[in-house]
Amino acid sequence: MCNSDMRMILEIVIKVLDVVHFFVPIVLIILCTVDIFKIIVSKKEDEIKKLRKGVIWNLIYAVIIYLVPFLIPFILNAVDSILPMDYDNSWYGCYSDVKKFID
Repeated sequence: MCNSDMRMILEIVIKVLDVVHFFVPIVLIILCTVDIFKIIVSKKEDEIKKLRKGVIWNLIYAVIIYLVPFLIPFILNAVDSILPMDYDNSWYGCYSDVKKFID
């Protein structure tokens, strides 16, 4: 349905996103756990505030990164209305075909 160049790019993007979707939230949660341990051990109020702020941002980043693969179809539908492909297919249709092929 979509040309080979677009299919190849989408395959790479989907594979990279799958790896990112799996590993990055785990790493960020581990970093948060280390920061929470530092908060428990720390005695300085300034350091506790700084670490608490870092934990909150790491959790926010983990949620955002986890949601990126779910947001891609919505983004591609918006791109279809702004930048239609030259052929009869849509960006989202090409993404769906490649996603079915990979899964």
